[in-house]
Amino acid sequence: MNSKNYRIYDTPTVDWNLNIIGIRNKSLQPEKFDDTLVVFHNFMGNWHISYYPITTDPSLHYLRNPINAKGTAILVEGQYMGTHCIDKHRGQYDALCQRLGNVRVYRDGDKDGNLDVNPAGIETGMFGINIHKGPLNGNWNSDNIQFSAGCQVFADARQFQEFMLKCKNARNAFGNQFTYTLLNEKDFD
Repeated sequence: MNSKNYRIYDTPTVDWNLNIIGIRNKSLQPEKFDDTLVVFHNFMGNWHISYYPITTDPSLHYLRNPINAKGTAILVEGQYMGTHCIDKHRGQYDALCQRLGNVRVYRDGDKDGNLDVNPAGIETGMFGINIHKGPLNGNWNSDNIQFSAGCQVFADARQFQEFMLKCKNARNAFGNQFTYTLLNEKDFD
């Protein structure tokens, strides 16, 4: 985070100033919860950190059947300050939703099922790149092939509930505005 000049939220006198960091796996593979969401914050004068398995990649279904004519969204790595808030994902349940600011996405439009991150196809805007729950048990199978059209999705719905409790505590302390940072595993080499 420091090497990229990204902001780290630290307010020792007020708990729950969350840092929400996605770490994308070096090898881009759809249908795998092979990425990590890291949440760290100061609580009662000590740093607390949690790790959650997620996917930062769209599922194969949406790679082959994009909902946008330009192609399926794949979030570009970077820090998106104040872009997310607690709101209803698809009108159904509380999630961390991109409602407050623009993000950048690659557009993969060739429908071949592979994840293509071509910098020439980057688009900036409001795309609904939410952080939401996935399957109950963390398995990606034929019953849950449509979990991500570009969102950041938890492998386990129970861990997502734990994450949302942290977000609700943060909202009570700092307001309903969150920063999401997406790194790549290569950043740690």
